[in-house]
Amino acid sequence: MISLMLSSAESMSSANESHLWFAFIIRVEASKSSDYRHSGQLRGDLDAGDGVMMWSKRALQMLVLPTFLVLISACSLTDPEDEGPSTQGDAETRTVEHAFGKTTVEGTPERIVSVGFREHDALLALGIQPVMVHQWYSEYSSGVGLWAEPYLDGDPPAIIPSSATDLPFEEIAAEEPDLIVGLDAGLDQQTYDRLSEVAPTIANPKDAAPYAVPYDQEMQMIGDAVDRDEEADQWVKDTEEAFTKARDEHTEFKGKTAAVGCPLENGGFALYPTTDPRGEFLSELGFTVPEEVDEAAADNYYAEISAENLSMFEDYDLLLVIDDCGAPTVDLNEHPTFKSLDIAKRGDYIYPAPASDALSHNTVLSVPYALDKLLPKIEDIVP
Repeated sequence: MISLMLSSAESMSSANESHLWFAFIIRVEASKSSDYRHSGQLRGDLDAGDGVMMWSKRALQMLVLPTFLVLISACSLTDPEDEGPSTQGDAETRTVEHAFGKTTVEGTPERIVSVGFREHDALLALGIQPVMVHQWYSEYSSGVGLWAEPYLDGDPPAIIPSSATDLPFEEIAAEEPDLIVGLDAGLDQQTYDRLSEVAPTIANPKDAAPYAVPYDQEMQMIGDAVDRDEEADQWVKDTEEAFTKARDEHTEFKGKTAAVGCPLENGGFALYPTTDPRGEFLSELGFTVPEEVDEAAADNYYAEISAENLSMFEDYDLLLVIDDCGAPTVDLNEHPTFKSLDIAKRGDYIYPAPASDALSHNTVLSVPYALDKLLPKIEDIVP
């Protein structure tokens, strides 16, 4: 009686690669005088010591090869559910909702254009270098802030200059993107439609004003779009912990009124509500941004306070003053009204606020940078 025994083992060297080996042992349960040793097809010499038949090459091929081929075919029919998510472009289809509807993203995007002013931070944090970014400040020679530069790798991205008044649709199309992110781009329906003709496009969420998307919501939307939602969640968690640490170390901030403002050329002031990244930053530190700022801003990303109403914030405990707010500004020292306010006389303001660009970004990459630069200055004002 002849029996064929097969042993196999599978070892995984990566998430998508497996190696299979086989050992075949053919044993003959027969006496030394068995006629099998004289078979015309299965020729071999029986070793009297262990009863193992050493077969000829021809005989081994005839017996083993058909079985081996069947096994190999069976092993190739791998259950797709066992392979896990892929990063090679075959990830499952995802749908992202935003202000202009729903966008379907298929596979894993590899060429992403960031038309907003800060979404590239989220992409870089997730290990994805966009092929094109929108420069916010002209001094960003690399297209991104100092805090994000260490995350750039390989060929530098193409840059939409800060001086651009409109998006360069032809240049964007030339990058052959498979995804466009514009959560912080202030897109309107017409611009969104044109971008969508080039590639699937994601705009700001419908419950957030243009340029006023909370850092956690933006991070999670982009993480979902590029199939890296777990990494995005971790970045959000780390940022929340950084704010928590700052609050715990500065309990004196709790309940104190504060705002971020910008001196306007017309004699007024721009103040940022809690829905804007700048107001959000102060709230996360434990400060109270007065409700009157949110009410004055309405659906805009900042409230414009006229020159005759600047007394509104003269009793605030802290005012962070920045120079860039998207409207014509003036140096604070040349502002016609500010110096007459009580808050100016008390010196409860910081001008120019250090790392104001990081403050304005308020992303998972810029927050640690802003905290490092701003906290020592705030401590001087709010002891």
